[in-house]
Amino acid sequence: MYDVDIKFGESYLYHEDKFVAFIMHQFVYFSIVIIENSVYFVGEYIFTNMMGPIIDNFLNHYNFDFAMPSPFPGQTTSGEYRIDWSNTQDPFIGEGLMDLFMTGELSYDGIGCEIEADPMDFVTSKNDAVYSQLVISESAASCIAKSMSRSNIGTLDLDESRMNTLFSRNDIKLNTTSIAEHIPIFQDKFGKNKPLKIQLGFKEPKILFGQFDSDVIVEYVMKIAFIADDKT
Repeated sequence: MYDVDIKFGESYLYHEDKFVAFIMHQFVYFSIVIIENSVYFVGEYIFTNMMGPIIDNFLNHYNFDFAMPSPFPGQTTSGEYRIDWSNTQDPFIGEGLMDLFMTGELSYDGIGCEIEADPMDFVTSKNDAVYSQLVISESAASCIAKSMSRSNIGTLDLDESRMNTLFSRNDIKLNTTSIAEHIPIFQDKFGKNKPLKIQLGFKEPKILFGQFDSDVIVEYVMKIAFIADDKT
């Protein structure tokens, strides 16, 4: 670090004695000038070699660990993930706003993805109103989907009860007879009205934005397995 520009903005220090308030306020400005002017000479030692490793360790090397339950109703699984939020370029701080550009790689069980350097920018409104927004690239979105598909929440374990919960219904039947019209082999092998379970999963998802006259396109390979429900 060789250059620093500190913006004190509209901040002010107040005191019941206005003279003391003025001295305190000027002391802050004087300290800012000292820091800005001294960084060129001692910035590499103080900020880079001393503060850099401390901040890096405090921020967990710019990684954030979190657990997320399955977003599908009726499922009790969860996954533990790590997201890399290290900056890809300098943040921009403006009047009442801040733009952050982060890697966005989501990893599961230590396995992440190769994130492509897609050009990204924020959307500005016509009336220049400031509002919160999250802009994500196709590469980062596909990485998130892949990590989730590899984790526990990427597989849906469905029996008749969980199937009804998933679709907010109470009349869905999941047995050899209910699917015999489409898949008769289970009824032929197991007999009529034998309860079944379905394991449904996904792999190698790919997400596309704004292509082929669609807002979002999700490509994936679906895995499905029919299993006899021995519990009942």
